[in-house]
Amino acid sequence: MIKKTIEKVELSPDTLIEKIKTRMTEIERSLNEGEETLKYAPEGRLRIVRNGKSRQYYLRCNPSDKIGVYLKRAQDSLAASLAQKDYDYRLVDELRHESKAINIFLNEYHPERVDEIYQALHDSRKPLVIPARLLDDDYIKRWKSVAFEKKGFLENAPEFYTNNGERVRSKSEIIIADALRRHNIPYRYEYPIHLEGLGTVHPDFICLNVRKRKEYVWEHFGIMSASDYADRAVNRMEKYILAGYYPGENSIMTFETDSRPLSTRIIECNIRRFLE
Repeated sequence: MIKKTIEKVELSPDTLIEKIKTRMTEIERSLNEGEETLKYAPEGRLRIVRNGKSRQYYLRCNPSDKIGVYLKRAQDSLAASLAQKDYDYRLVDELRHESKAINIFLNEYHPERVDEIYQALHDSRKPLVIPARLLDDDYIKRWKSVAFEKKGFLENAPEFYTNNGERVRSKSEIIIADALRRHNIPYRYEYPIHLEGLGTVHPDFICLNVRKRKEYVWEHFGIMSASDYADRAVNRMEKYILAGYYPGENSIMTFETDSRPLSTRIIECNIRRFLE
């Protein structure tokens, strides 16, 4: 039961930490802005009295003064500044509270301990236990063991092989595959998926971000100088997006033309940004 509960969580620990750190950045920015604004806020507090359908504003500079000084309509901007000041004080106070709570959470949050419980078991005991979360090596092994029918090659098609000895369709795919191998990124070559409007397609690579345990489709469009190929490529990209594969979110797309070959720097940037 525990195993099923943990594996159903789609938000990985690393993704959770990234989101929390993003929130902390937002909090710090808002805190700085709020504290800076309060330095120039007017003195006193605002008291609002409803009089029929209208409102009357009063400035209270002394806490013992329960009524305050009446503000004329020409002083509405002062009333607004006082109202903003009250809001900013409450906002800053709440943001400080949230920041403190997040720091406490980050200090106490150690998701790696789930793995350490299993790792600490004696080797004779591990085979008897089903861990709540697969260790990375086991997860990779299971992911790579998925069987699928590979797309065939034409009889007279040129032969290109990666450093792994895997046959691919172009020199550019060799470059991508070898880069993935250097960075220890697990991948499936031409793993079939279904796209509405295209049917079964075989993306060049399905890559696994082990840290996030998240898959990315990597398509390389290598003949963009040819208008017919470019039209088909655009159609394919559109179908990917409509099927929920968004560039930079769960898909990677690279391109080349006759005059601009595939850049190894772009490959490295994509791997570091999305797959490590």
